[in-house]
Amino acid sequence: MTNHQRAHLIALDWGTTRCRAYLLGDGGVVLSEREDHSGIMAVTALAAAAGTPVEQVFEQVFDELCGAWLAEVPGIPVIACGMIGSNHGWAEAEYRRVPADLSALGPELTAVRTSAGVIVSIIPGLISEKALPDVMRGEESQILGALIGVERSHVGNLSEERVVLLPGTHSKWVRVVGTTVTDFTTCMTGEFYGLLTRHSALSLLAVRSDLPDWAAFDRGLNVATSKAGIGGILNTAFSARTMVMTGALARNHVEDYISGLLIGHELAGIRASWLPEGSNEVLLCGNAQLSERYRRALECQGVRVTLAVTRSAATGMWQVAETAGLVQESTAVHGSRHSDHRLEGNEREDAS
Repeated sequence: MTNHQRAHLIALDWGTTRCRAYLLGDGGVVLSEREDHSGIMAVTALAAAAGTPVEQVFEQVFDELCGAWLAEVPGIPVIACGMIGSNHGWAEAEYRRVPADLSALGPELTAVRTSAGVIVSIIPGLISEKALPDVMRGEESQILGALIGVERSHVGNLSEERVVLLPGTHSKWVRVVGTTVTDFTTCMTGEFYGLLTRHSALSLLAVRSDLPDWAAFDRGLNVATSKAGIGGILNTAFSARTMVMTGALARNHVEDYISGLLIGHELAGIRASWLPEGSNEVLLCGNAQLSERYRRALECQGVRVTLAVTRSAATGMWQVAETAGLVQESTAVHGSRHSDHRLEGNEREDAS
């Protein structure tokens, strides 16, 4: 029996900049995966340029990614999370209000039927209705998968209260009790990094380097957490220009210095305004390169870091699919047979 014949679910992590498709077998094990840079921004731009309905372009991308799997396993269920369920996506899925138990289904999944009759079930996002409202799409599945991975790896249990950090284009800081999200907040660190290094006056001095310069990154961290950093990023960012002009910073170190500044300011703001009193541990769930930057910054401040399992979004979507009855329940989801899922970063969105 081939891997595809043992497949039970197709899971799509469809975000702003890219789409990842997973073919999942018993217990949510990943049998195959594919990735494309056709995130919702690219799809909507292509639809606008071609004068084609956006739903048609989403279906074309879906067929390109998953058509072979669908042909080999007719009738296989499909589930999706992320910005595909936003008002710019394939179909708008409702939000669940926090507190929300990620292990419970909550609102019904939003179904999209393709012209071939395939139903794609989209997972709802989360909304925090407060003075400054906050939302997430896709991270809820990643968080659930990360929590399951922590339990599998025997480095914690699902009953604990914890803070989960999902760095990326829009970093999410999330408070979780068991599998219930009680609060979260967003920092646009990755997006600001892109703006500063590609479109600002600072970008005119920067020379891109293939390898990170940790000394420059640490320098940015130190500035952000020093007395000079009290003025905030709007004050310290200009030093990336003046330090090059005075010879204190090499041009190929500018981007790492800015990265250190931004992450340093993010952590300083979160510690002052949002992190629970006495909190000194974070479950970090991001791609390997970005996770290393946050791990370094957090540990410099005395915070203990646990890295989430790989492909945590796929693990979370499998769990939701089981709860929704899309796949047969499997005792293997929490079993030890998947201990080969090592604790390391799981990529979702662009790095900062």
